[in-house]
Amino acid sequence: MAYLADTHVHTIYSHDGQMRMESAIQKGLELGLKYLAFTEHIELDLISIKQVLNRYACYDEEISILQEKYPQIKLIRGMEISNPERHIKELEIINRLNLDFILGSNHILPKENNKEEILLYYKRILAIIKNGGIDSLAHLDYIKRACDDSCVPIELLEDIFQNLINYKIALEINTSALRRKNISSFPSDEKLKLYKSLGGSLVTIGSDAHRLAEIYDNISLIAEKYDFNKGIYLKRKFVSLDKGAKS
Repeated sequence: MAYLADTHVHTIYSHDGQMRMESAIQKGLELGLKYLAFTEHIELDLISIKQVLNRYACYDEEISILQEKYPQIKLIRGMEISNPERHIKELEIINRLNLDFILGSNHILPKENNKEEILLYYKRILAIIKNGGIDSLAHLDYIKRACDDSCVPIELLEDIFQNLINYKIALEINTSALRRKNISSFPSDEKLKLYKSLGGSLVTIGSDAHRLAEIYDNISLIAEKYDFNKGIYLKRKFVSLDKGAKS
């Protein structure tokens, strides 16, 4: 069954998004998509929870209007929260909103390309998972945009993946790696194999699109490449798009 979804898209409701929501929907329809998730950035180190809620009210209203206008594609209300483990009270508030899907991510990249800071990057990811309140972990080795993470011990990666499995949090396969670093995906093929070997199954797949041309970028290729239970989130519940897949 084809994976006709993009679970990671940013519009002008994100500080770096460069497309309007309706334009993204029209592009999704051109591509034959059945599901499109608007996962707008929430940077709680930069904006207050009051600002988040004000922005959400406009976002939520526009999705409702556009869903009625374009019933042939399911619009997924989402947020990508940067380092939610640092904002526990705010995360609790966000979790009470009418959302389908919350991505958690670590955007704190090392200032120095040294082992201590690289390990700290991954320890923050572990804290994000253990803190909970998210549905899928975004671009695990996003750090590779800035430095080589080969120094990370396999035991730390195993701990991350085992906690994802235990907490029933999906792992995102982010296809932006190909256009950004000319590698197949975040996480890398090696890390995805480790996740699978530990019993990991649940994945979401997203392009991390900020522009129209990036929507659904390489997603069909990645979906065919990996044997996971590939799905989406609706009302904070995982919905498999793989016929017969086991969770």
